[in-house]
Amino acid sequence: MSKNRKFFVTLLTTALFLIGGAFTSLASDLDGSFDEFEGNTIVGWGWDSTQPNTAVPVTVTITNKETGEQVKSIHQTAATYRLDLKENGVGNGYHGFRITMNWDTLPDGTYTIEGNVDGKALSNPKTYTKGEAAKNNEENNTSDDSHEHASTGLKSLGFFHTTGYCPCKQCSEGWGRRTCTGSIAKSSHTIAVDPRVIPYGSKVMIGGVVYTAEDRGGGVKGNHVDIFFDTHAQTRQHGKQTQEVFLVLG
Repeated sequence: MSKNRKFFVTLLTTALFLIGGAFTSLASDLDGSFDEFEGNTIVGWGWDSTQPNTAVPVTVTITNKETGEQVKSIHQTAATYRLDLKENGVGNGYHGFRITMNWDTLPDGTYTIEGNVDGKALSNPKTYTKGEAAKNNEENNTSDDSHEHASTGLKSLGFFHTTGYCPCKQCSEGWGRRTCTGSIAKSSHTIAVDPRVIPYGSKVMIGGVVYTAEDRGGGVKGNHVDIFFDTHAQTRQHGKQTQEVFLVLG
């Protein structure tokens, strides 16, 4: 075989390898989230939508926030069945994880709990505060809440149907993160509303989270709020709910 032909074959093989790797990378669509912890149990879920019925590995790390020391690293497979995941289109529902953590083994302090699904970080790390730090934090929060309620009030707008949407074409019809008001949609911030009911720019509290009315969807009419999420799996997990909506005053 001539040198030129060998070079061509080597170049072609390398190109195919790189292209194959790129497609493999693009094909993976990992997602997951922590839920509210249940006492000493860390609860969450994770999956790969390209392999919806395959359990994926999850790693949870616990780090001392003050010292930066990683005090615990826990590896598990997200394979616990959850009906809510199944009902919201997250594969076959066998994508939950539950990790029991004995906080008594750790000294007092504030800890950051982070996780990843097969290497992709969960978008909502948690914080756990223990001992005197927890007491001080509780006192500070009580003080902050008193100040906030003194300067900012809440007015109930009644109960609304809430749904979710994300930047995908199915949800946003090509708009992505662009909103009708010109802002860029962000999770835990942007909602789509009927402006005749909730004017654009209004801040409302839903489930303890304060959102800003920045968008409008074709199917959002009357007492209906569409909450923006980063991924389609998160919108499906939210599903359709009925929640009380509060207008933030001041």
